[in-house]
Amino acid sequence: MNKKQFVEICKKLYERKYVVGSGGNVSVREGDKIYLTPTGSILGFLKEEDIAEMDLDGNVIKGKPTSERNLHLMIYRKRKDVNAIIHTHSLTSTFLSTINKEIELLTPEGKIFLKKIGYVDYFEAGSLKLAEKTAERDEDVIILKNHGVVCLGKDLIDAYIKVEVLEEQAKLTLLKLLVNK
Repeated sequence: MNKKQFVEICKKLYERKYVVGSGGNVSVREGDKIYLTPTGSILGFLKEEDIAEMDLDGNVIKGKPTSERNLHLMIYRKRKDVNAIIHTHSLTSTFLSTINKEIELLTPEGKIFLKKIGYVDYFEAGSLKLAEKTAERDEDVIILKNHGVVCLGKDLIDAYIKVEVLEEQAKLTLLKLLVNK
């Protein structure tokens, strides 16, 4: 696993304000091992040695993995095609979920990179119910009502691009709603 790239992606998420404070988390699967951001970490200040490790059975190998570790584990167990997961609290995407507005795919990039967006009702952050309901979805881009987004990818770059494109589509959707009032 490329720990340098992992840290760089975490910093980008923080700098672009897709996560603030200790919100959001990232993981990468490599074989039967999962590398995750540690619980309570501020992604913009993450160091390579901070990265936690678990196996697919949920046994902690190193560190204290994110409180959303069950969400990551359940998705990896269900989806063999997913090797990276990014969970953010992207502002516009999350805001639209609080007013029950679905994000429209308004540009070619939205249609190409996101294809279809899944939605999960509100469940408490870190809860088993949230993990179960999210893992039931087949989409690579999932909105967690009043909470944030989960983007799945074949690798970390793929998942990150989905985060960026999703937030752009959310902003465009919000602008469209404002203009059409």
